[in-house]
Amino acid sequence: MQGLIPACSKVFPEAEHRFCVRHLYNNFQQHFKGENLKIQLWKCARSTTVDQWNRNMEKMRALNQKAYEWLERMAPNTWVRAFFSTYSKCDILLNNSCEVFNNYILDAREMPILSMLEHIKGQLMSRYYSKEKEVGEVWQGPICPKIRKKVQKNSEFANTCFAAPSGHGIFQVQDRGYQFVVNIELKQCDCRRWDLTGIPCSHAISCLRHERIPTETMVHDCYTSARFLIAYGPKIYPCADKSIWEKVQGVPVVLPPLYEKKVGRPPKNRRKEPVELEGTSGTKMSKHGMQMTCSYCGDQGHNRAGCQLRKSGIRPKLQPVRKTMEEPQEEDPTQQMDDNLDEEPVITQVVWTDQIFYSQYTNFTLCLHS
Repeated sequence: MQGLIPACSKVFPEAEHRFCVRHLYNNFQQHFKGENLKIQLWKCARSTTVDQWNRNMEKMRALNQKAYEWLERMAPNTWVRAFFSTYSKCDILLNNSCEVFNNYILDAREMPILSMLEHIKGQLMSRYYSKEKEVGEVWQGPICPKIRKKVQKNSEFANTCFAAPSGHGIFQVQDRGYQFVVNIELKQCDCRRWDLTGIPCSHAISCLRHERIPTETMVHDCYTSARFLIAYGPKIYPCADKSIWEKVQGVPVVLPPLYEKKVGRPPKNRRKEPVELEGTSGTKMSKHGMQMTCSYCGDQGHNRAGCQLRKSGIRPKLQPVRKTMEEPQEEDPTQQMDDNLDEEPVITQVVWTDQIFYSQYTNFTLCLHS
């Protein structure tokens, strides 16, 4: 990795170099563990403005000073949306495209070099043909279907926006206590989501509704069906059988490398990180470092199966746990949209503790007997 970064900057000096935030978190969690730090790291990466990034970094500092210093050493233009270039119209934080292609050629990787290239060429030849047939048959419209879904999602968020025109295509948008300036002629918004992706954000959609302009006409040209057909327009032609290839004289014979068989079955699956465990319900995070709490007596250091009070038949003296309601804090609406639209969602659930259930069950039993 230390040699790859300077090599890319030397060979491709004008190219923008970004990091995969998922792999960045894998290195981060080796030093700083906890779900709160993980959520805050993703909030920092999804920040689309510098002010929003500074606020999220201050929250990271409040959680862990060393974690804040670790992230400060990383160049923000490699993992934070607020510092991404708006030229590429891409705000992706993961390298899923590489992972998908790697899985796409999984069978071809086990073949010799010529057979591997022939197999990949056949896959791409069929893919180009099927993708070209999708336009007009599978889906219709001026823009691609996934982009249309994002526009519809942004249209739902636009219901909370109020646009006030200023003239020359400039608007002032109020959104849940925050104020944004939108320029529909330059296709810019203070939240920078329209600038980064080329897809109108919720603030821009509220302005387009005010001017009676269809939203799909303001989407960047790279998401249109015409550009999709141009991308898959070139054809990959098949090759003749190897038996009729022309034999070339004077070319030295290149022998394959010596094969050394290793002990055991060769691995094919991806090497998982230590925090990833494969269970019956799928991939889950490890519980390493968590404090064990008994659901019977409420003490820490053991679980229900190893509780001495339960084995002795002694009922614990438990009280229902009452949680105090906290005052809601104002959240940045752009941050809420990022959390709903992007990857790594946070799932919340209501947990009914065994202590409360045991108390409720005891009271219900006494009522029945009385």
